[in-house]
Amino acid sequence: MIVRRPIFKRDRSVWGYELVSDKPWSSDGVGTVSLKRLVSGQLEKLAALGVGPGDGKKLFLNIDSEDLLHDAWSRKWDQCVFGICGGAVCSQACSGFADRAHELGGSVALEADGPSGAAVMDKCDIIKVSLAGKTPADIVGIRKRYKEFSGKLLATDIPDWETFEGTKALGFHYFQGPFFVEPRIEKGAKLQPSMVSKLQLLRELGAPVCEMQELARIIASDVSLSYRILQYINSASFGLKNKIKSIQQAISLLGLDELKHWATVVTMTDLDSTPNGEELAYMALQRARFLSGLASTIKACRHTPETMFLLGLFSMLDALLDHPMEKALEGIPLAIDLKEGLCGADNEYGDCLRMLAAVERGDWEMANGLLSRYGACVTKAATEYLKASRWAARQLPNMK
Repeated sequence: MIVRRPIFKRDRSVWGYELVSDKPWSSDGVGTVSLKRLVSGQLEKLAALGVGPGDGKKLFLNIDSEDLLHDAWSRKWDQCVFGICGGAVCSQACSGFADRAHELGGSVALEADGPSGAAVMDKCDIIKVSLAGKTPADIVGIRKRYKEFSGKLLATDIPDWETFEGTKALGFHYFQGPFFVEPRIEKGAKLQPSMVSKLQLLRELGAPVCEMQELARIIASDVSLSYRILQYINSASFGLKNKIKSIQQAISLLGLDELKHWATVVTMTDLDSTPNGEELAYMALQRARFLSGLASTIKACRHTPETMFLLGLFSMLDALLDHPMEKALEGIPLAIDLKEGLCGADNEYGDCLRMLAAVERGDWEMANGLLSRYGACVTKAATEYLKASRWAARQLPNMK
């Protein structure tokens, strides 16, 4: 599995993505994942993760072995930030690699807690500070230590929005961690009218009994939704020969249930138009497709691919709305055990979401344990994950 972890700037826009694999990076790819081929030759894999050449976003790649420092990388240096860590920091080749990276437009990062890299410290552009296990006093101490550092500071493993604001106040430049998937819940805060109307749409779209004329009315009541659905259906994703010009025509061609499904997807991706919201929408789509793909391949799974798709899709609803999940799901017609799973219950749905969270934070032992519990082949799961990433990266632009 290759997972992208967004790195945000101070204004909460996405600066770049760290690429993390469940296997160590290597230079030859034998039994591992070839970092050289991923960046230099297998550009389609980067596109599958929604990281396209020329989009202005950086690729943060961790190099922890000396053999990677000797690679003759041929492309995309200007898009790369190489995080030199582990034994690679102490390698004699480290300094030369840093020089080569700078010559070709790349950047170099070192870990604040890593091995001493005095030989390359003066060539370092970014200091990566993991907040895992650190107290506020520890973080302040690290900031003081790098007071004279002329480069940028990247805080990782940020658990919540409060810590994000704290590191921002300390002068950190870039931010990474699970904080952005947490809702920013403010006491007494109410949903904006636009959010209320979209939630009402989700409730109506999920109604078990919804006739063709009623569905057309629901969609037509939101001009933006109507436009986006027609735009999406007419995109290359559907591959239709003739252009669809009305919602009624779309219902006749695709069927009632199919259009309800895609209208729900488009409505979900429209809840938050900020860069942070777009990243959450990507994750919701990726999770939905991954879980539905797993349901199709795991014989022991008792749930339909359609139900698993909804589980993944709605798993980001609280973060998209900045509202508690229990409140966000009120009135949305989902099965009780599905709602309970979305709210953190210890059931099969909850296990699926915990497995996803483990994959996203790189806890491969927990992820593999949960996958194995339900009879999932890890290799097939990795294939489904890449397929889901590719699908989400392709769909999201068509829904904007």
